[in-house]
Amino acid sequence: MKPRGLWLRASITGVLILGLFLGLAVRVVYLQLGDHSDLRETYKQNVVFKKTLEGSRGRILDRKGKVLAQDETRHNVAVDPEFIARFNRPQRVQAALTRFLHVEPALIGTRIADTERRFHYLEKYVEEQRVEALTRLLKEEELDKGVVFEEVQTRTYPLGNLLSHVVGFENRDGVGSAGVELQMNRYLKGKGGLRVGQKDGRRREMVSRRQIQIDPQDGADVTLTVDRYLQFDVEQALEKAVETYQAKGAWAVVMDVRTGAVLAMASKPDYDLNSFYRADPESRRNQTLGTVYEPGSIIKPIIFAAALNEGLVNPTEVIDCEWGRWMHRRRSLEDYHPYDKLSAADVLKKSSNIGTAKIALRMSEQKMYDYLQSFGFGTPTGIDLPGEERGILHAPRRWDSLTHSRMAIGHAVTVTCLQMAVAINVIANDGYRVEPFLVKEARTKSGELLFLRQPDEGVEVISPVTARRMRHLMARITETGGTGRRARFEGYVVAGKTGTAEKVEPGGGYSKTRNRASFAGFFPAHNPALTIVVTVDEPKGDRRTGGTVAAPVFAEIARNAAGYLGIPPEGY
Repeated sequence: MKPRGLWLRASITGVLILGLFLGLAVRVVYLQLGDHSDLRETYKQNVVFKKTLEGSRGRILDRKGKVLAQDETRHNVAVDPEFIARFNRPQRVQAALTRFLHVEPALIGTRIADTERRFHYLEKYVEEQRVEALTRLLKEEELDKGVVFEEVQTRTYPLGNLLSHVVGFENRDGVGSAGVELQMNRYLKGKGGLRVGQKDGRRREMVSRRQIQIDPQDGADVTLTVDRYLQFDVEQALEKAVETYQAKGAWAVVMDVRTGAVLAMASKPDYDLNSFYRADPESRRNQTLGTVYEPGSIIKPIIFAAALNEGLVNPTEVIDCEWGRWMHRRRSLEDYHPYDKLSAADVLKKSSNIGTAKIALRMSEQKMYDYLQSFGFGTPTGIDLPGEERGILHAPRRWDSLTHSRMAIGHAVTVTCLQMAVAINVIANDGYRVEPFLVKEARTKSGELLFLRQPDEGVEVISPVTARRMRHLMARITETGGTGRRARFEGYVVAGKTGTAEKVEPGGGYSKTRNRASFAGFFPAHNPALTIVVTVDEPKGDRRTGGTVAAPVFAEIARNAAGYLGIPPEGY
């Protein structure tokens, strides 16, 4: 090649190199002296480490401090299929995982064999005990490479179905969504913290460059008035009743007479709080405060107490019960058993519809309405749980010609089980209506008191003298010859009232095959400690009355409660 050609090529190459260096120099000067706020912001975003810190949710405890709900450390178990294929023994890893995980072996094998993926979850929220056992096995057999344990906090409910409608649940977003979990969410939920710093090239925090650290605060513990052992007895009694009578459901409330504290609240069907997302809406309904129904004859003591308080009836007077059939306003009113003439006391004892209606008609419509309101019908009880229904109690201006007499026997008015417990409790509590409650207190982990429920003084509905006389009359109902004799149990005098309410058919009228059987009462009769209301929904069989179906459930619950709580036969 001629020297001229070599020189030309060398010159061109030199110019290109010189241009490159000049370009680099200009770029360096530009980067150093130019305005690059956008680039600096991008850099900051790439290196900034920011993490929200969550405080653990407070526990829910029963009245004796037993845990009903708590946060618990668990693990998500995952695998890195590609890593296992390169550095481990896939078949032996699958065999080891199959022994401890609640996952189909075929699914584990499929995910381990998927080497195109670097991450596969096998099971989430695995208990600490299983994780420890699995980890130990993997290390002993040198199979731990490629198996990942991701630590997570999750809400757990140690008692499963027990108290499910009271405790409620926290959803996967950490928000209380039912029961006490929802009602007391502001106390249970902790306050979040924040950590800000810088991260390295592997996106891990560089602790030495941490700039902000705001520690989270754990939520407060919430203590309830319910007792898990008493609750267990109540739920067992309801399950037995549902099974015996092939019923659609059953529910019950146990309440402290003087304070209104709810010691047990149960509803069947129920659901497992640890898998709440699998439960159908009906199972998740708290029937004790979310279902309204005509109470039937358990309302009769309320009517009798109002008339007695007004001086409109004397327990010894004789009332004509018309041999079981009475025409009023051109409509027939009938008794389950026909009677000729009964004393007013026996009208209550024998549960005569005709006798009760005649007593109710001695009150004006407005007076009877006012008393029903004062006993708590038609308004929420104020219980500290979500989902409470108010029931239906129409004002007199909306009554028809039969409402006055029919309301007296538990028709044309609807209540909840809890409302009925509050109303009957007025008679047990010397004439005072107290507001029921379930939450006793909320305290921080350090013991600071954030919330304390003080029982209210109550509102006088009937006089203490009337209440005392009514307790005597209601105790007769559980004696021989009374409709509630099956509610008695050895060593104690029980006061209460049976009720058998036919259900309304969709097209109108009352069903002859579907009803609710109830018993509402308290014990010991003359110095009451506990008020209990039981309802069994759609029992099957020839005898589906409150006296046959619900009264024995009351007796079982009361007997267990008396023994467990040490209630003496004469009361406290």
